[in-house]
Amino acid sequence: MRGIYRKLTVVTLIGALFVAGCSASKPKEASQASASQLTVGITNPPLMFNPIDSDGSGSSGAVFTYRYFFDSLVKTVGPLEYKMMLAESFKTSDNQTFSIAIHPKANWTDGKPVTAQDVEFTLNLIASPKTVTTQRSAIFALAGLNEKGMLPEGETKLSSVKVVDDKHLEIKTSKPVDPNLIYERFSDVLIVPKHILENVDPAQLNQQSFWRNPNVTSGAYKFVKYENKSYVELAANESYYRGAPKIQKVFIKIMPAANIVAQLQSGELDMNAAQGTGNIPASEWKTVKTFPNLRTEEQPTRRYNSVEINTERFPDKRVRQALAYAIDRKMIVDQLMPSAGELQNGPYSNSHPYHDKNVKSYGYEPEKAKQLLKEAGFDMNKTIELIVPTGDKTREMAGNIIQQNFQAIGLKVKQVNFDFPTTVSRLVKGDFDLALSSFGSIMDPDGPANVYRSTAALNDMRFKNKRVDELFNLGMNETDKEKRFTIYSELQNMIQEEVPLITIFSEYNLMAVAKSVDGKGGVMDGMHYDVNGWTRK
Repeated sequence: MRGIYRKLTVVTLIGALFVAGCSASKPKEASQASASQLTVGITNPPLMFNPIDSDGSGSSGAVFTYRYFFDSLVKTVGPLEYKMMLAESFKTSDNQTFSIAIHPKANWTDGKPVTAQDVEFTLNLIASPKTVTTQRSAIFALAGLNEKGMLPEGETKLSSVKVVDDKHLEIKTSKPVDPNLIYERFSDVLIVPKHILENVDPAQLNQQSFWRNPNVTSGAYKFVKYENKSYVELAANESYYRGAPKIQKVFIKIMPAANIVAQLQSGELDMNAAQGTGNIPASEWKTVKTFPNLRTEEQPTRRYNSVEINTERFPDKRVRQALAYAIDRKMIVDQLMPSAGELQNGPYSNSHPYHDKNVKSYGYEPEKAKQLLKEAGFDMNKTIELIVPTGDKTREMAGNIIQQNFQAIGLKVKQVNFDFPTTVSRLVKGDFDLALSSFGSIMDPDGPANVYRSTAALNDMRFKNKRVDELFNLGMNETDKEKRFTIYSELQNMIQEEVPLITIFSEYNLMAVAKSVDGKGGVMDGMHYDVNGWTRK
């Protein structure tokens, strides 16, 4: 996940991560594991734990981790199904003004109450034009924002957020909207403590040491320690407002996907994170399903893998279309993920209710690719750099095939491999030609706005299209489902025509959980919702 507003690099933060907590311990091995410990495998190392900026935090590995200790007001637990978390109630009578009551027992881990002022502070922080954030799309519907989803110049507070008292507030959208859009978007807004961060200059937010030692949090678990690129240790929040967790410790171990498979088999891991940050390689899924100590599940996802194209370096859409026609996407799916993935066409995954089944797609047509390059007058002597992040075996092998496909039509393509944080850093700075990446979408069709809108936080491609922006605005302001489908059908076809990125495949969510654990595992929606109730034998 990446952001166009980025002004600071995140790579410099890698060396700044430090160990916090004098009572920290190492994860116990299988022979020592007890009912008081849960061990989870992920592949992408966090940089820090700032829920306002998932890019700066190192993307998906950090997001998976900080959801254990920062809570949102409401949580998506299934398609169009939402449950209360920090909010005891979240209601509207007119689809424009929403009344929110904060759970009366919700406290920060330092004993101070979670208040309406914390929510107001978080929303204003996201809205500030000084803040480096990936969350602006979550609040885009609120009144009082400019066309970029920020506070207008000279303003420091959202007029659409009104604190009633310490535990009650109201928010107002610019126009009536489908309430599900607000609930789903606010599932991604994790509330941060005002009393810890209120004196921080928003422009310096990512520089705060708090994100590397978040010791004042609201979730089911408390942060204990991050052993850099090795594991994160969490401890039960005994004062958690929804009930103290039954499992005392959680260890999130960082390792290559192949090691996740081996440690699931040995019992050193209780589960994989799945959801893109800890998925099991599709080539090994059949083997994993035979392990007697595990229960397994596979689900279609709303996440897809793609090739991002820097449109400033490739401004002619004919060149971008040629790159799309050059990739044998079907071979990638058939060879690398038999029965564990599917082709992806456009910004909505096949399982998304707004996916247009007739959306423009790109078959494997290398001769057509050559012709488009010729028509565009593309310099075939130009060396193109393809970034392939390490850590995901399937994606790495897909990168090899894609490089060979490009070379087969005469392009000079050099593949470079970086770890995920370095890849993110290159993307947010626009320092790339092509890069393999992945994106996911919420159930509401406005989800891809966070990637394709010209001002979007994750628009690494520097893609700017006036009609695409107009369609996102039209879709946001329309509540009739059939009319919205028409809008988003035009939108996804236009995106496919312009090809700011090439969608390749959607890999199923592959989950493995120890039979001794009573918990959901890495499901797409709601995995962290009830972790306080999980148990293990």
